[in-house]
Amino acid sequence: MVRMNKKILAVLACVIVLSASAYAQAGRGKARLSGSVVDEAGQPVAGAEVKIEFEKGGLVEKTTTNKKGEFFFIGLGTGQVIVSAVADGFLENSINTRVSQLADGARNFVSVVLKEDKEKKMRLKDAAALEELEKGNALFNERKFDEALVIYQDFAAKNPAVYQIFFNIGDVFREQGEFDKANEQYLLVQAKAKEKADIILQAKALASLGEVCLRQEKLKEAGDYFTQSIALNPKDEILAYNVAEIFFGRNQTDKAIEYYKLATQIKPEWSEPYLKMGYAYLNKGDMKLAIESLNEFLKRDPESPQAPVVKGLIDSLSKVK
Repeated sequence: MVRMNKKILAVLACVIVLSASAYAQAGRGKARLSGSVVDEAGQPVAGAEVKIEFEKGGLVEKTTTNKKGEFFFIGLGTGQVIVSAVADGFLENSINTRVSQLADGARNFVSVVLKEDKEKKMRLKDAAALEELEKGNALFNERKFDEALVIYQDFAAKNPAVYQIFFNIGDVFREQGEFDKANEQYLLVQAKAKEKADIILQAKALASLGEVCLRQEKLKEAGDYFTQSIALNPKDEILAYNVAEIFFGRNQTDKAIEYYKLATQIKPEWSEPYLKMGYAYLNKGDMKLAIESLNEFLKRDPESPQAPVVKGLIDSLSKVK
């Protein structure tokens, strides 16, 4: 592996500081985004909560739809955004789109279609159960795993049809280092998802099994699970990206690059995998491929709040001999 000199390390330090500053300003501008939330029959969904979030940090705004199912956001900057919508009795849905300050109103328009959550209406009759689940999630985020586990297991006992809860239970065991118990929960989700023909959750369960293997340094087994996960849901660029992030977080740079590349193949216009791939190549000391990847990021999102930082990094790397 090529050793990085002091000049490169100084550049990386600047990236960390400047990135934080750039994110703080992300999302502000003069653009307007409007849209509608409708059900599968095309009927407007009034009172739906709509959230807009700029990719990887920056501005986050929320609003609700009017009687016609319409929503509006103003004062936005240019960039890639995720628009999410959810309403009582419907499954949450989100779409990825681009907001431009140069576009007219017709171009800055999105429509989000929500599917009715028929099972939820049947199984989640008690609002207190949902409040308890949110409490469990808060405890998990605070790393109070034993307390979170009690809530999750109680929820599972009262709501056996909501098999997604076993992901939460598995995550607790994973964080506690009880990997066999974690795997039992993920395998349970996988089995339930197969019964429902839910490919998305099957793939997620396989990825969770892979992460457990990775934490145990079982690299081959982890790779096998991740490969199966992607094969099951090959069009999910988020899944490929998340697998790359897991490897990158474990300093498995080559594998991270492999899955970042896969994410770009699934969704070539997505900028974020190119940025992270550039940093991964930089970790390897491969300046040439790092610069190429960072340039690909700029081609796709030249007005990103990170663009000035990336341009500066490219200039600095180009001068390194």
